[in-house]
Amino acid sequence: MYHLTNGEIPIIGVGGVGSGHDAYEKLKAGASLVQIYSMLVYKGPGLVSRVRRELAEIMLENGQRKVEDVIGIDHEEIYWRRREDRSRNERTQEKIIVDE
Repeated sequence: MYHLTNGEIPIIGVGGVGSGHDAYEKLKAGASLVQIYSMLVYKGPGLVSRVRRELAEIMLENGQRKVEDVIGIDHEEIYWRRREDRSRNERTQEKIIVDE
């Protein structure tokens, strides 16, 4: 779906999310949001913190600091184009201070 929409439409990754690894896989496939529902019933509210912590650890191990750095990484052509666009936008929004 990510490929068909060219990464332009938000996708919610659902089903079987019970760990940070599960969430990471959904994000890599192109999900911009991940739903944790069924596993929450079985494992309780502490699951959210555990998934978040595990996801952060996996991202840091892979040199990723923001969720945006993970979304769609399995689709290289779209991923790199979108990452380049984000970098360009960040650079144009930077404030430049010049001493006179």
